[in-house]
Amino acid sequence: MFRKSLAGVAVLVSAMGSANAAPTQYEQLVSYLAVGLGPRSIGVAPQQSLLSLYGTLDIGFNYTRSGSKGVARLESGGAYTSKFGIYGQEALGAGWTAFFRIENGFLSDSGSLQDSSTLFNRASYIGLHHRQFGQLMLGRQYTSLGAAALYADPFLATAHESVYSYLGGVADLGMGASGDALARLNKTIRYASPRFGPFAGDVSYSFKSDQTVGPAVLARTAMGSYYGDRFAATMAFGQSWCDPSVKGSCSGNATEAASQRTDTYLASAMYDFGPLIGQAAYIRIVPKHDGSDISNLYLLGLQKIWRNNLLRMSLGYRRTSRDGNYSYGSTVGIDHFLSKRTAFYGRAGLMRNGPEASLTYNYDSGAFIGAPGRTVTSVTVGITHHF
Repeated sequence: MFRKSLAGVAVLVSAMGSANAAPTQYEQLVSYLAVGLGPRSIGVAPQQSLLSLYGTLDIGFNYTRSGSKGVARLESGGAYTSKFGIYGQEALGAGWTAFFRIENGFLSDSGSLQDSSTLFNRASYIGLHHRQFGQLMLGRQYTSLGAAALYADPFLATAHESVYSYLGGVADLGMGASGDALARLNKTIRYASPRFGPFAGDVSYSFKSDQTVGPAVLARTAMGSYYGDRFAATMAFGQSWCDPSVKGSCSGNATEAASQRTDTYLASAMYDFGPLIGQAAYIRIVPKHDGSDISNLYLLGLQKIWRNNLLRMSLGYRRTSRDGNYSYGSTVGIDHFLSKRTAFYGRAGLMRNGPEASLTYNYDSGAFIGAPGRTVTSVTVGITHHF
């Protein structure tokens, strides 16, 4: 099953309606995720022409408690980011397909933009695909390392209800520490190779918008993957420098920080046990500035399709090289499918900080920030619809 790429699995699942064999658990999982991520997000349909408007509305009722204080609120993006986008592709002949995607994130509880500084904050890229030569993409998109990290988390690194999204932070690591190599980045060139049996490669290079300080490169990353019958594994590496022109990119003095490099290492694995799907990942973040701390993040995940429900759980533990700076937490969730496009969901999350750690969980504007030794809990019930 895993021998096919995710793109191949998505094509296989789309044809299941005419097949007599019941889809496997992993095929059901990919089919569900593909709807939520947008058309052809898991792979270009070779030599086909199409144009699609798509999107997601996600809203839930949340209660978050930090220490002795709690807050109740309506919140967008508990299961999926609320978004709309346009995807298109054109068959060019001779095996070539041109494609593009523009995608905006917004807050369904208020209708406001997720990022007020740009309209298409989630994606803005164009590309060429050929089965024999691979795929080239230009524009705002995930780096190769970022794509690898996204699939290491059962909750796909959603901004609110994913313990990975908070344990992966770098703000407390010191001058110049950057997590940009794990993110969507502007001005990115990315190439994905064709598959060579069970193996494939992926590389990316991103330019800074402000190149006046430090090197012109924002991030350069690479990923290698293996897909077997029941087992999949990924290894990735990235180097990044912060961009002074991007809000929140630089930790510390922006002029000095923009010259400091951060190295990021990732290894992940997934195995289909039959009754459930297991995941494990390790991420190491190493800022190169003298006196900065190193972060080690360990993740475990489980997913199971049960009738018309998707059950998910993730466990995470983060320890830095500074004594007492450790945190651990978990996210558990259920998605109850009313149809392929509509689901009720529930999420529960916890973040427990060591005496020198101050990570938060389910942060929103005006909500609680972390504090040393503090425990943060969160519960959300909501509804998602994809169109």
